[in-house]
Amino acid sequence: MLAPITSADGQLLDKFLLILQETENEFGKRVERDLIVPPNVVVRASKSGKSSDEKHRTFLNEVLRPLVGRKFLLFLDCWTTQTDLKKFRAVFPHQDSQLLVFPEGSTGHIQPQDLSLFRSWRYFHKKIEHYVHINRTEMNLNDRQYFINMHSIIHNQLSAPPFKNLIKSGFIQAKILNEIVGEINKPKDVCFKFYDLYCSAIRCEERTLLTCAWCKRHLCYYHLIEDLHLHL
Repeated sequence: MLAPITSADGQLLDKFLLILQETENEFGKRVERDLIVPPNVVVRASKSGKSSDEKHRTFLNEVLRPLVGRKFLLFLDCWTTQTDLKKFRAVFPHQDSQLLVFPEGSTGHIQPQDLSLFRSWRYFHKKIEHYVHINRTEMNLNDRQYFINMHSIIHNQLSAPPFKNLIKSGFIQAKILNEIVGEINKPKDVCFKFYDLYCSAIRCEERTLLTCAWCKRHLCYYHLIEDLHLHL
């Protein structure tokens, strides 16, 4: 499960919660010791791969709280694990912070992330998986670390300035904002329309996976995912 935070001014904020499906509700000591967690991710484990009361507290305390001031309005889906106002007030006691819950069945129509961010996130995911399959890429990471690195990269790419209007457009489509947005850049045009077929890293002969939305370098799977090409 992914829990990123977007703001109405078009920002994808610095951290997101990633919940991995595991055999237990926490990582084993050896797994936790060996995990490399990028600075833009808070990683937790659960048997279902979904959120829970405990995981939502982690989201509020470790992801949201460091990124907001005293006064803000938080929109959330109507999952029972995250609609408890007492839990919200335990972390944000100041009354200038408010919680608004989308009605059940409405998220596909008025949830800004469903209308913009997650579509693009899935597009990145699909393109990376397709590249790995078509090129028969030999991975040097285990599945767990690959998954963490991949979503860290996708989050970082979508937080780049070219995608500001894309994220903002979700709030406009949801009728939360009443304004006109400028040109909307999509991942297929910013990151996946390139003419340099090979990675720009020195002495690398691997095929390009994408063009970085931050620095415009053409990068292969290894220099993007395994080397964690992040702009923070």
